[in-house]
Amino acid sequence: MKVLVLGMGNPILSDDGVGLLVAHALEGKIPGVEVVTTEMVGLGVLDILVGYDAVFVIDAATTKGKRIGELHKLEEGKGSLHLFSSHGLNFPELVQLGKEFGYKMPEVAAIYGIEIGDEAVFGEGLSPELAKRLDSIIEEVRADIIATLAGT
Repeated sequence: MKVLVLGMGNPILSDDGVGLLVAHALEGKIPGVEVVTTEMVGLGVLDILVGYDAVFVIDAATTKGKRIGELHKLEEGKGSLHLFSSHGLNFPELVQLGKEFGYKMPEVAAIYGIEIGDEAVFGEGLSPELAKRLDSIIEEVRADIIATLAGT
């Protein structure tokens, strides 16, 4: 099985780059899994996905009333999660569109949304509040991906 961990984000919008950082930290930490990061949006992401059997997406998320650094997990077909708007896409719909175009598209194993609060600000690096939680987020995502793959 060909598995992709896809980290998404914008490194100049402070906390919005958290998906990139988490994905980079996972490189080489999960046997048999490829890690790719992207700042691309919309249809530009399709080319990255083609040929994989499963994908785990990591990105920033904004929800009401949640703590910065809180990790949300969305499995395919179970609810919805607003990934931070800089990507301008609904990821499961993007995968479905690729299938309709005839591409070999992966199943969405999980989407991990990391809470960044109500808005992103310009700047490089994470806010102190999110930076404090980064190591535990990385470990939580790593352990969950390994457990999910063991169950398949």
